[in-house]
Amino acid sequence: MPATPDPELAVDLAKEVVNLYSRAADEILADVARRLARGIDQPGWEERKLVEITDLRNAATARLEALRTQVPDAVTEAIERAYTAGGADAAADGVTAAIRTSPAAVRALVAETVTGLESTHFQILRSTTDVFRAAVAEVGAPSVVTGTRTRRQAAQQVLDRFANRGVTGFVDRAGRAWTAESYAEMAVRTSAGRAQVAGTLDRLQDGGRDLVIISDAPQECEKCRPAEGRTYSISGRSTKYPPLSSAIGAGLFHAGCRHTASLYIEGVTRRMTNTADPEGDQLRQEQRRLERGLRQWRRREVVALDDVAARKAKAKASEWRGRLDEHVKSNNLKRLRARETIGVAR
Repeated sequence: MPATPDPELAVDLAKEVVNLYSRAADEILADVARRLARGIDQPGWEERKLVEITDLRNAATARLEALRTQVPDAVTEAIERAYTAGGADAAADGVTAAIRTSPAAVRALVAETVTGLESTHFQILRSTTDVFRAAVAEVGAPSVVTGTRTRRQAAQQVLDRFANRGVTGFVDRAGRAWTAESYAEMAVRTSAGRAQVAGTLDRLQDGGRDLVIISDAPQECEKCRPAEGRTYSISGRSTKYPPLSSAIGAGLFHAGCRHTASLYIEGVTRRMTNTADPEGDQLRQEQRRLERGLRQWRRREVVALDDVAARKAKAKASEWRGRLDEHVKSNNLKRLRARETIGVAR
């Protein structure tokens, strides 16, 4: 029998790294709001705020420098634990070969992940100073000068837009902006997933095994659905089964993939059936959308410049939480509380 995979393992392992980026991003959001609110009704506010941009950048830089010292250890632990878990999956199938310790592939994954995370720091700084300048500029807009809007209202509108999208850490080739914490989760989940698979495959090969079966993952996406329940050859030398590399090339084990590979013994391993979950991915995506909406309004509460804005954000957050409650209960989904909160893993 194949080992039973844990599709949420990579999510769990990514939490500590995501927590670090999430807390830093939320602290930056709150700092921007505090600085803008300070003295906003006093003469000469615009001039003082433009001078304060350097202090804001220095404060954000200090937070990011702290991440540079904390993230590598957290990433290393996540990926090494994933590799060990992959080896344990193989052991559950009766493969007794000793598990390897921190192979070069794991160290390379750690280095690649840390480099990718640190590459977001420049964008985080840029998005922070850009929104601060935008808020100052908005306060000087004609509608404020003529009295149509107050300074506080103008600044709040900019901060609300900032909170809606979060602190941007990465913009992909399609032009989509990723928040710092969302990118961190994707990067670590992907590397942890790859490490888990590597741990399984290494131990199987060390034990003289070459065939694997791909797990069933509820709410699977279109990329990896065709591989579910199929048998592949790790080495690619089998004349009966296709090489695992062909499935990987077709999309299996993509970023955020929740599938694993485990030992397949011909005539012994029973294939899973009825693996299709045509509605599952849509339900999961709707849950993610509702979680994002809830976080958005919670961030808007953080950047509220007065009690009116704070009460509105709190009420909207409660509304989105109710919609999320209903979606999870109605569809018997797993509640992921960490994804609903700011300052912790998404």
